Formats: sequence, structure tokens, C-alpha cells
Amino acid sequence: MQTEDFVAVKATGTTNDKYSFEKRWAPALKVDGHVQISTFFLENYHRLKPYDLTYGEAMFVVHLMQHKWGESAPFPAYKTLAQRMHVSVKSARRWAASLERKGYLKREIRVGTTNLFHLKGLMDALVGLKNSMSKAGKGS
Repeated sequence: MQTEDFVAVKATGTTNDKYSFEKRWAPALKVDGHVQISTFFLENYHRLKPYDLTYGEAMFVVHLMQHKWGESAPFPAYKTLAQRMHVSVKSARRWAASLERKGYLKREIRVGTTNLFHLKGLMDALVGLKNSMSKAGKGS
């Protein structure tokens, strides 16, 4: 996609048919849905300060985002996340605990239902990184 096309897509929120999901992936995959993930996150999760994210933590976040449909915190079960990631429930819990220790995730424990996973810490850290990178770029 050329820069002009990308800017037009961002500005209008629509895409030309040549940039449709079906053209970028495969028509048969569209029925399963897709996840909106920040490109900045994908390109910079390892640059977060003071703690970068591991590959496993980043993939855990990607799977959490599959359950984040709006402003509310996602609330998938650890078992669901583990099955989708093809890891043990213990591994999924470890990634969540690690993200929480780093300040990027806050787990809200609920009785009789799944936890809420608040990602404000991660979003704030990403915005902070983006702002610091923008300032560093302006000074050069």
C-alpha cells in the first residue's frame, strides 16, 4: 500500500477493494473474524520502558485483544486463552502475572466468573513511548 493510499484509508476509515480482508488474507478466513491490533504495539512492544514485553507476553496481549470489543476490559477465561495459544493454563497465568508486575495489566478478580483484564497501564506506556519517540525525532 502506498503512503497516499494509507493516509486516505486512515482519513476515511474505508478501504479500496484491493485492500480488503479477502485480498490481504483469504476469503475463507473472513467468516472467523479478525482482531484490531495497533501496528505501533506490534513494532514496539519490545521497546517499552522500564520493562519490555516478551514474545509470550505480547502474544497474550494479542489474544486478550480478541476479547476487547470496546472501552470495557476483556474477560476471557485463562483456559480459553491457553487453548488458543496452545499453552498450559499455568503459562497463561504466568504471563498475566508478569504483565501485572510490570504495570501493564491489572487483573480484577471476580468471584464465580472470569477475571477482568484492564490494559490501561499498557496503553499508557505505549502512548508514552510514542510521545518520547516523536520528541526524539523532532530534535534530530
